[in-house]
Amino acid sequence: MRTEGPITFDYTLRCSVDDAFAAYTERISEWWHPGYTANAATLEAVTIEPSVGGRVYATHSDMGEHEWGEVTAWEPGRRLTYTFTLAQDPQHPTEVDVAFVPNDAGCTMQFAHGGWSEVNRSDRQKFADWPTMLDRFATLAEGRA
Repeated sequence: MRTEGPITFDYTLRCSVDDAFAAYTERISEWWHPGYTANAATLEAVTIEPSVGGRVYATHSDMGEHEWGEVTAWEPGRRLTYTFTLAQDPQHPTEVDVAFVPNDAGCTMQFAHGGWSEVNRSDRQKFADWPTMLDRFATLAEGRA
């Protein structure tokens, strides 16, 4: 089965790895744009449960919880990995991996959305807007929001 390479982005952030990790995981509701959910008008929260096996999901006032994936790696201040089914067939999830590496400026966030295969690669074009989302994350992580 042929696979596509991951969608990758690196962001140099003026904050610590701990602050960046917390902004990504604990404050995702603040930076995730409601337009990238099942129903922007009814979005109440986006949640990443803080442990391996934890759920990643959105809560909507009209439909309750909408599952997006499951945490597969939880290393506070270092790395987060989760399966991802938003706007995709849940039977063929992709994977988001986010690493935080210290540097002289603060840290670098290394983002990769991978797991593309013959059965899910047609969904790949739906994720061209990751920079929109990650720019919002970076603004929040650096305290510019």
